[in-house]
Amino acid sequence: MNKKKEISKSQIFYLVILILSLMIMISSITIAYFSMVASQENDDTKLYTGSLIINFIDGKVINNPTLIPRYEPTSISDVNNVYVNEFEVESTGTLDQNIDIYMEVLSNEFTNNTIKYKLFDNDGNEVSTGYVNGTGNIKIANSKYLEHEKKQKYTVMLWIQENEEDQNAEKGKNLKITLNVEAIQTIK
Repeated sequence: MNKKKEISKSQIFYLVILILSLMIMISSITIAYFSMVASQENDDTKLYTGSLIINFIDGKVINNPTLIPRYEPTSISDVNNVYVNEFEVESTGTLDQNIDIYMEVLSNEFTNNTIKYKLFDNDGNEVSTGYVNGTGNIKIANSKYLEHEKKQKYTVMLWIQENEEDQNAEKGKNLKITLNVEAIQTIK
């Protein structure tokens, strides 16, 4: 008993409609995909990132440096009786940066106007100078421009400022400072 199935005209019609629907759907998806890809190439939408790397060459913390009274250093190479800390800031993203550099004084047993600092940039130019009085944040660089994919090296110097008086009372006092860098990204 062989039974042959007969395919009716309505079944053929539905099969043709199904195949045509699938072809239309596949071609519509293909056209939509290539249109989207083509529009993205001409689109002005861009992603910008700001990233900062800080390399503390001599460490992030300044803890009880040995200091001897002296007059203010005249250049970046004048390092006798001076504590020197170097660090490098690098902008690794696609955005330029304006950086602020702080010394966070965690503890300071020295008398006011005893400890002095000076910040130099990579070229040996003086960025700032001042006294380390009390505790808290001291901004030692303000809005220093750093182009993306560039590095800038800084040198901080600390010393006891010579005042022509007996400064033996400053011996054995403690000083602890942390260096911090903050950045604000900019778009040209």
